[in-house]
Amino acid sequence: MPSSLEVILVPTFMIIVGLMLKRLSILESSDSKLLTKIVLNISLPALIFVNLSKADITGDMLILPVMGLLLSFMLLCTAYFYSRFRNYSKKTTWTIMIASSMMNTGFIGFPVSLGVFGNAGFLHAIFYDLSTTILFIVYGMILVKEFGGDRQDILRQSVKFVPLWAVIFALIFNVFNIPIFDLAGSILDYFADSTIPLIMLSLGLTIDFNAIGRSIGDSLFVSFVKLVLSPCIIFVILSLLHIGGMTFNVAILEAGMSTAMNALVLAITYDLDVKLMSSLIFTNVILSLFTLTAIISFLL
Repeated sequence: MPSSLEVILVPTFMIIVGLMLKRLSILESSDSKLLTKIVLNISLPALIFVNLSKADITGDMLILPVMGLLLSFMLLCTAYFYSRFRNYSKKTTWTIMIASSMMNTGFIGFPVSLGVFGNAGFLHAIFYDLSTTILFIVYGMILVKEFGGDRQDILRQSVKFVPLWAVIFALIFNVFNIPIFDLAGSILDYFADSTIPLIMLSLGLTIDFNAIGRSIGDSLFVSFVKLVLSPCIIFVILSLLHIGGMTFNVAILEAGMSTAMNALVLAITYDLDVKLMSSLIFTNVILSLFTLTAIISFLL
């Protein structure tokens, strides 16, 4: 099993490569959108399908999305009371609440779980990530009611979310033991292998150090909630329920992830505080490199 330092250093180096490519004008920040589309629509679905379609699915995996939703609700309440204490506007309050409760359990959580715990960890992470997908849909419905917008748009985005379909089809192939032809399997493997490098390069292209000075107080609050309080809460809950093993490890690791990139999609779509959301995401992505190292060291 790799050391915690190695698990963090490898993807961090890939992020730095992306940052350097942007600095050298070989790639542009806008290229991250293309890389993200490739990841979400091709390589990540392939990675999910390859692993889940042949996996031995256990009952404890079904606990993970429930734990994820419960944790997100607790973080949502924490952010709500913080915003009320600061007397923030409705728009700013929802921005902070969403940033505090939506975790990047897929885009960053998948490669980290895979790197730390291998395929078994990745499979558990897939189930945990279902909670984030559910939250994205629920928040979309709520924000339509609160701020206006097209309710059908969030449904269309959810239906078109290819990783979710990868989970559905993989479960069908798994349950009915449908074989995958060698050629198809090889093609999917090639696409799957490109997932982690593309994710990290894309993340490197999006880094903007100018954002770190914006709303530093709120950024540090959300970072504390997401990166420190969140894994501590899930640790206590799972310990009280006497849940251990891979479910315990992956739940804590995923609970310590930074804010989901889809939170920015919601902020843009429903006219929340986009600049604040960008600053919150950027700050806790950077700080998560240190907190995840500590979490991984604890779990290993």
